[in-house]
Amino acid sequence: MRCALRLITLLLSILSFQNYAHGQIDTTQTAKYLVEEILLGSGVLTGNVTFTGEKHAIGLYNDSTNQLGIEQGIVLTSGNAYYVLGPNKTPRSGWASNAPGDEELDKIARGKTYDASVLEFDFVTHSEQVSFEFVFASEEYLEYVGSKFNDVFAFFLTDPEGEKTNIAKLPDGITPITVNTVNHKMNANFYVDNAYTNVTDPFIWDVRNRKVITNENYLQEEQPPKYFTQFDGFTTVLKAQATVIPNKVYHIKIAIADVGDGILDSGVFLKAGSFSSSGQQVVKVDNHFESENTTKAVERLKKKSITYPKANETVIKIKPSTQSAIIEFDFDKASLSEAAYSEIENVFATWSKNSIQKLEITGHTDNYGSDGYNIDLSKRRAQVVAQALQTLGIPKTHLIVEYYGEKQPLKNNNSDFGRARNRRVEIKILH
Repeated sequence: MRCALRLITLLLSILSFQNYAHGQIDTTQTAKYLVEEILLGSGVLTGNVTFTGEKHAIGLYNDSTNQLGIEQGIVLTSGNAYYVLGPNKTPRSGWASNAPGDEELDKIARGKTYDASVLEFDFVTHSEQVSFEFVFASEEYLEYVGSKFNDVFAFFLTDPEGEKTNIAKLPDGITPITVNTVNHKMNANFYVDNAYTNVTDPFIWDVRNRKVITNENYLQEEQPPKYFTQFDGFTTVLKAQATVIPNKVYHIKIAIADVGDGILDSGVFLKAGSFSSSGQQVVKVDNHFESENTTKAVERLKKKSITYPKANETVIKIKPSTQSAIIEFDFDKASLSEAAYSEIENVFATWSKNSIQKLEITGHTDNYGSDGYNIDLSKRRAQVVAQALQTLGIPKTHLIVEYYGEKQPLKNNNSDFGRARNRRVEIKILH
């Protein structure tokens, strides 16, 4: 029966491909781009990025309405990435790629896997903690909860000694995340229901008992699924984390697959900018990965004007700087210029004289655009400055990040000059 439904759900999905009011999927980007430009946050360098699976199974995900708790990131699926977008008009949607599974996922699911998608890369960190945020979602909810169709994913972290650990766990650090372990009955506080309810057909197919039954919801008031995704259920935003040795090469394998058959899909969403490192210690990172991107990143981290301190040792060769700085941005942009990086280096050098101090980082915009858009833009500007400071070695706990949109202009917004001064981030060292 699951196979028979494939053609129907395929047609329904194709008809809705052209109208994605609440989200966008882009499967044209390379795995390297997705990791280095989208997933990567502060305090981490990556290399040797690979992807194993179908091209349509991985993509860039954007959703300004934040339906799943993630506005932007990578989506990795056991089917077709375009199928993650809603609305949810059927309880059984999927794309069978007829691709192989993954042996390591077989062991977790205790069953045969299909249509595996596997994203892998090496990385090194500045500090002793590494983490990233994610959401797991599945079309196997709710009909197949407790069945053998227990779609599975894992984050296999391999340390420098070759020991491998799955860090895709609930906050208890023990429970792996699958359809059968996180759902409306088990660990329900981590589950969000988005199930489709059929109210138009008097008889429906009971997928668990394999027979036609009377539809108890027939002619009831229709209650469309709340969230704009095809998946019938998903987890809350969760965090994968581990303790690591800074400046040592680790490997991570992010994998997802169907279990039992390759029809209904599951997906894992990785939050943009969340793969980052933090902690009490900050060390210099060597260039373990010979590529243009990582070479440039390491050179920026080394900073010719800054010597990284050892324990109980002060920083030397500090550039002169003031106790505050203003970073200006181009219109509608949240990216840093070379001049901005230089000023941020000055702030770091000043902060290093007394590294117990905290920094206040506030983002601002001009008055073009709506209030909501400008609040978000000022937030992104403040965050990119905070990430640059963290990369230099300032712990996240020492940064206070605020954003005010257009509410606190420095100059009058009636001129180009005034608006340019208002597109800024202010950095202040607090005493």
